[in-house]
Order: sequence, then C-alpha cells, then structure tokens
Amino acid sequence: MTENTSQTDSSSKEAIRRSRVKMLTILGFFFVPFFVAIVSYYFFPQLLDSGKRVNNAPLIEPIVTLQPFTNLQLNQEELTNETMKGRWTIIHRLAGQCDEQCEVSLYNTRQTRLGLGRDANRVQRVILGSNVSLLDTIGRDHPDGMLVLRITEGLDTQLTPVVEREKLGPHDALLVDPLGNIMMALPATLDPSKLRKDLKKLLKLSKIG
Repeated sequence: MTENTSQTDSSSKEAIRRSRVKMLTILGFFFVPFFVAIVSYYFFPQLLDSGKRVNNAPLIEPIVTLQPFTNLQLNQEELTNETMKGRWTIIHRLAGQCDEQCEVSLYNTRQTRLGLGRDANRVQRVILGSNVSLLDTIGRDHPDGMLVLRITEGLDTQLTPVVEREKLGPHDALLVDPLGNIMMALPATLDPSKLRKDLKKLLKLSKIG
C-alpha cells in the first residue's frame, strides 16, 4: 500500500512538473520575442536598419515600470496600470491651460495615431489634466483620448519624476509599452512623420499590443 502511495505521489509531482514546464514554455514563446524585439530596436539597431539609429524620439533610460495606480476618467471609468496593458499608450500631461503649443502637441499625436491605419487600434492616448472643464473641452477635438483627472498617488505621481529627470517640456508626451514600461519621450517639436515612423517600427517588431 505504501509503495503504491509513493508511486502515486511521484506520478503527481511529475505531472505537476511537466505542467509547469509546459506553461513556462508557452509564456516564453509569448514574451521572449517581444523583449528580443525591443532590445534589438534600441540597443542593436544595426541589425534592423543598416547600422543607422532607428528611433527619432529620445528613449527613457533606464526604462521605468508603472506601479499600481487608479485614476478616474471623465466618463467615470477607472484607468489603472492593468487596464492600460496590452496596448501602446501615449500620455499627455496638461498644465493649467492648453495653449497653442499644447494644442499642436495633441493634434500631432492624434494625427500620428490615425496615420497608422489598421494598426491605430493598437495605440491609445491618455490626456491627464486637473481641470474638468479643460478636459471636457479637449475631449471635443480628441474623442479618441481617455480624459483622466490627476489625483494624489495616481498616474501623474509616477510620471513626474521621469519628466523631471529627462528634463521634458510641459507639452512633451510619454510613450508606455504594452507591458506598462515608460520607454520613450515624445517631444512636442518632433515631426509627426518621424514619430509615426518610430511607432510603425515598434508595432512591426512587437508581438504584444
């Protein structure tokens, strides 16, 4: 009886081990190509573009991973680090008002996203602001943007140190990858066609988002 029990336990452990190995293998097939693509894109561009640096927008180095947060959108839906995952996210941080430069920056990312054609749904836009009235006005021209209120301990709290460290301007945006990593700054002065090229290459290389 003891021998049979021992054999059963051994078989169960072996089955569990095989199940874990299978799961890790599946996860590896899913995530490894993404990381290889990103590393190649940033650190070994010669493998992809005849030795020329492929990104026009500056990188966030080191990359910063978003920690759990919860923000409320104007439509009362919650925006969290988990709900953002799975798509590339362009984040704008509005000042008290949106002047001409602010409008140009918003226009550029909107047109860039639309210019991606069938891949446009792989990119989302988040517009952060502390003024409900301002966000409501912005939403009329940018219906594709998620209008989000700034709150203590929210998304903006994590973005501020990155903005300060990278010395970004008030109208510059940030790009977050589908895994929740802040990885690229999007200067308001960057030619939209160059930004579109960057995004197209990222989308082509990425198997996630």
